[in-house]
Amino acid sequence: MIPFLRQVARAYAANELGNLQDYCFVFPNKRSGVFFTHYLALEAAGKPFLMPEIATIAEVTRSFSALTEAPRLDQLFILYNEYRELSGENVADFDRFLFWGEMLLNDFNDVDLYLVDPHKLFVNLQRFREVSANYLTEEQTEIINRYWGEKFVHSSPDEFWNHIHSTPTPLENKFLQLWEVLDELFERFHKRLLDNGMATRGMFARNAVNLLSKGRDRKLPFSRYIFVGFNVLTLSEIKIFEKLQARGCADFYWDMASPAFSAKGNRASLFMQQNVGCFPSLYDLGELYPENPGFPKIHITGVPSAFGQTKLAGQQLDRWIASGAVTDTADAIDTAVVLPDESLFIPMVHAVPPSFSALNVTMGFPLKNTAVSSLMSAIVNLHLRSSRSRGEWSFFYEDMRAVLTHPMLQSYAPEGCNALLRLMVERRLYMVSAALIAETAPALAFIFTPVTDTNGIDEVHDYFFRLASTLREFTAGDKERMIENYFLDTYLIELENIRRACRNWKISMKDTTFIQLLQSTISSASIRFTGEPLKGLQVMGVLETRALDFDNLIILSMNERVFPRKQYSRSFIPDSLRRSYGMATTELQESIFAYSFYRLISRATNVRLFYDARTLSGKNSEISRYIAQLLYLFPECEVDHDLASFSSVISEEAGLTVEKTPEIMAKLKEFTVEGGRTLSASSINGYINCPLSFYLKRVCGLDLDEEVMDYMDSGTYGDIMHAAAERLYKELRGSRQEVKITSEILDSFIKDEIKLDTVITELINEKYNRYPAGDRTPLVGECKVLARVMKHFLILMFRAEKGIAPFDFIDGEHKVRGTMRITDSLSVNIYQIIDRIDRVYPSGRYGEGLGLLRIVDYKTGGDLTEFKDMDELFDPEMKDRRKAILQLLFYCNAYAQQTGYDGAIRPQIYPFRTLSTSGLPPLKYSGEALDDYRPVNEEFMERFRSTIAEIFNPDIPFTQALKEDSCTFCSFKAICRRNPQ
Repeated sequence: MIPFLRQVARAYAANELGNLQDYCFVFPNKRSGVFFTHYLALEAAGKPFLMPEIATIAEVTRSFSALTEAPRLDQLFILYNEYRELSGENVADFDRFLFWGEMLLNDFNDVDLYLVDPHKLFVNLQRFREVSANYLTEEQTEIINRYWGEKFVHSSPDEFWNHIHSTPTPLENKFLQLWEVLDELFERFHKRLLDNGMATRGMFARNAVNLLSKGRDRKLPFSRYIFVGFNVLTLSEIKIFEKLQARGCADFYWDMASPAFSAKGNRASLFMQQNVGCFPSLYDLGELYPENPGFPKIHITGVPSAFGQTKLAGQQLDRWIASGAVTDTADAIDTAVVLPDESLFIPMVHAVPPSFSALNVTMGFPLKNTAVSSLMSAIVNLHLRSSRSRGEWSFFYEDMRAVLTHPMLQSYAPEGCNALLRLMVERRLYMVSAALIAETAPALAFIFTPVTDTNGIDEVHDYFFRLASTLREFTAGDKERMIENYFLDTYLIELENIRRACRNWKISMKDTTFIQLLQSTISSASIRFTGEPLKGLQVMGVLETRALDFDNLIILSMNERVFPRKQYSRSFIPDSLRRSYGMATTELQESIFAYSFYRLISRATNVRLFYDARTLSGKNSEISRYIAQLLYLFPECEVDHDLASFSSVISEEAGLTVEKTPEIMAKLKEFTVEGGRTLSASSINGYINCPLSFYLKRVCGLDLDEEVMDYMDSGTYGDIMHAAAERLYKELRGSRQEVKITSEILDSFIKDEIKLDTVITELINEKYNRYPAGDRTPLVGECKVLARVMKHFLILMFRAEKGIAPFDFIDGEHKVRGTMRITDSLSVNIYQIIDRIDRVYPSGRYGEGLGLLRIVDYKTGGDLTEFKDMDELFDPEMKDRRKAILQLLFYCNAYAQQTGYDGAIRPQIYPFRTLSTSGLPPLKYSGEALDDYRPVNEEFMERFRSTIAEIFNPDIPFTQALKEDSCTFCSFKAICRRNPQ
């Protein structure tokens, strides 16, 4: 089928070629004008002619005025100043005005576009009854009745005003207070714009109507205006069409080549029949309005992926090349990919087959999707959540992490970023001061410079100008960062535009409002790609397709709320009043999308529609209503509908393993050389749980647990409990080898709560809050509660120990470093910290030669104190494997080897959780108390040495944990693809 624009071009080339220089062709957008000139040149077939004027409707209305279009910011600031003067002392500051000021601008523009009398629309409640009978002018009533006919039933304002209570509610009062000044505000806003030589688009449209209504004396710049490819019209456009038509200098062409336009009730044809009837064409183009139009053959595919749609679209383009549907990949102007969802732009560009040597992108790439935009957003959040305490500004660690891990900043200053990240983890900093940041990473100080003046724009402007300028210098000259360069250039321009407008109109605002304005401006900006619009595969947005036709057509994202897009009406003018005055509503927007879809597919030969078939967040990805209409309302439409699936090889998942290569064995050897790396009981327990985790953490030195937690984890809690017990006993022992602990001493610990509070406070501040040692800053919140819990358990421990007093405290946090022989050819370095070593007197008689040495391990968890065999210590698949007992028995061996002690040692667990109910229970082996480790030590050390020998065996790889429960709290479970419940 011949493209719509080419048919219009053919008619004028055949009948008016010599007069075209006197004509103005008006299109919905610039791109359709470009295609029209291309077709006009083709139809002229080499004959010489002068090109007509090509314009959009906005350009035509502006041509009737000498005014300039007011920038959006200037409109907003003028509106605020007029509102401020009108309201006097009760005016809201600009920060609160911003949100609804934007809505008022849109409403005022609509009032002009639809030629509404503001005096009648913005009527107050008292005057409403006086004017309600005549709220539309005769001309408006006539236009609405003639144009919309019976299909559009406009309501009366009564429907809205009757909902206002006789005694308005507080919410209604707020609405009425603003509503009753809108009439005068509208007039003052217009006057101020005109005084400054500016106007809005709506004002241009109303002015054009007024000038054309004054009679035929005014000479027009063109002898004919030809309006091509329009759909839903505003009242001002209708009046312009009518006035030009009455002068005999207008022609109209409407694209109706779809059976959907003749279907009763279809939104696509809601206004098109009236358009054709009211504004007929000069030349009868039968193909424009075929009597029995048909649908092309359509292939619909559901894809369980958003990006997957782009991959299948690329494959479809390849098939069209192979079949000859696309004849020239260098000039595929007859082939288009339409993207209702702009986020698929980059994936789609990458999915285009390389055989397409030319690509024309008509949609812009949103700046909000660039890397610099995400960095700027992170920096904005950083400053919005910063706080000042004791004259010093600090930043929240989560916001800092988002900024410091950003790829762009990592490439700018990797050393500074990583230094700050390490600092936050090592010192557990939740709030990081600007001074500390500048000291640690001077290269990043320009980002973390606080904005101290929050009530003005100068400082925040200077900050973001310095920030963007510094980043611009970094990206300058880098061809791979062309988009970022464009973004930063745009950012700097918008910064200056906002400050210029603020100064021109004497607007003051808070820093947060300035940032909001800047972010809003940037989020709506996009990068326009340069290229030849009449060459190559066309990649387009929906509205860019207006009046264009393609033989081969692909449309992605055919889902509800994407195409058609969900419309939200942000307006002060209630919907019932909008209907009453014939103004735009969401239904009109839906009609535009419906028309765009059916018109677009009407002349295509090959149509492929893709939609996202996934189920997301418990909701089905609903297919677009247009697909449903094709499937169920148009039986004559030949439709193939299928679901795409991605081929995959289903096989039994093999566990991850790491073979011990020579390089890995060289790393393991570092545990065997003198002065090298060391093994501990906890690392051996880690190996038994998961050899792969041992390899990643102990051999490779990886540690993914780098989050700064805003709560006290169990490890930190245990460390503080250990340190508190150690400090109390060590202070008592002093420089002596050991000290006798009596019941009286334990009672003194229990009674001296001030001492306990002081020790615990200092340790929490040091180990959790990361304050200097000895800091006694009072605890608050969670720390204060946990301090009480710790004191409670320490007192319980002292009371339980009165049952074994007197005893000798020998050492706490005792370090054991040395070498342990495993086999004749293997010895490994070991390093242990034993919680406590003491000597008790089971007989009750205190004296030399009567005591029993104890190795004590403090446990704040729920560790068990009984075992029946060695499997319960070494079997990785054993439920509740006794890791604490394995650790204690190893401590006994390490201490005996270090000191040469060959006597009895009692391994003892202090289970803090059960101290109040169970006291200090002995370890039990096969139901019997284990007062000496030696009877089980030979069997224990055989299994222990065998486990270590396995680590160094080159033939045994590092494998995943056999039991997935071991992965619950593992930092590497994402790497292993484990998801334990």
